Amino acid sequence: MNNINVDSITKLETPYEIKNTYNINYDDILFINNSRTIINNIIIGKNKKKMIIVGPCSIHNYEECIKYAEFIKKCIIDFPNIFIVIRLYFEKPRTVMGWKGYLYDPDLDNSNNIGKGLIETRKLLIEITKMRIPIATEFLDTIIPQYIDDLISFGCIGARTVESQLHRQLASGLSMAIGFKNRTDGNKEIAINAMLASKESHSFLGVNINGRASIVNTNGNKNTCIVLRGDCVNGVNFDEENITITENLLSSKKLNKGIIIDVSHDNTLENGKKNYKKQINNLESILNMWLKQKNNICGVMIESNLNEGKQSINDKPLQYGISITDGCIDTNSTYNVLNTINKDIDNM
Repeated sequence: MNNINVDSITKLETPYEIKNTYNINYDDILFINNSRTIINNIIIGKNKKKMIIVGPCSIHNYEECIKYAEFIKKCIIDFPNIFIVIRLYFEKPRTVMGWKGYLYDPDLDNSNNIGKGLIETRKLLIEITKMRIPIATEFLDTIIPQYIDDLISFGCIGARTVESQLHRQLASGLSMAIGFKNRTDGNKEIAINAMLASKESHSFLGVNINGRASIVNTNGNKNTCIVLRGDCVNGVNFDEENITITENLLSSKKLNKGIIIDVSHDNTLENGKKNYKKQINNLESILNMWLKQKNNICGVMIESNLNEGKQSINDKPLQYGISITDGCIDTNSTYNVLNTINKDIDNM
């Protein structure tokens, strides 16, 4: 007996069909390619600007996301000394169970209307691209990039998938820079190995733009970096000792020297619990490190939303502009800290 644990299989529109219906123009493509080039140069140290990847832990509401993007556009205009990229995460890896993200369950009711999620995600990405805001996301499902990869300027492989061969292969064929996070236990060597693996060419099973099972042959992706996101035991891992260890690891393997610090997640641990407000202190510490000009930290990742904190997805009706996953700082705090970074970097 086959598929005894499969309830149903529903056919989706192909990547080509969705991309053809919701497409981008030549100017959009030029903007994305230029954003990718800037990010690549930041990672290798050719461009000295600091990259700030900032946005909600996860997207759960279309209109709220557009409102947040309008805030980010103002920041881009107001703070020219830093390169701001909006964080738009539509897939959420779960430790056990939970809401898997806007792409999987856009109605937040466990109906798992993935077809709708794919279309709404692409529409949202296009709308924000037309605002001329570079976009970063995490790639979790290895088929999803065929639907949205043309709209992404920076990709991330998370702490739970960094050891996965499938994700290393995927990264080797993506057209944008990829950041690999250290594992949840703080292990950095796993991320280094992922960078090494994704530099090489691979052949693996995937789907083409027409949704057909195919053999994918990649060239390898040399535009990668490590992302330090803390560890679940010791907390912060961007102190001077950890930065030096990371720099030596990258140098010994002849990898790109740029390091990105995720100031959220386990870098906010206090007494075994995450405190999203600690992101502000973390950013102040990193700014002081930048002013000393003694390290290869090229950027940061910040979890920020319209309003601070977090709420449960089960507490309906949901409060406006508040995360339903990890806690986030609000736009006022975000603006103030970006303003400080922009001013102080100008004086470096």
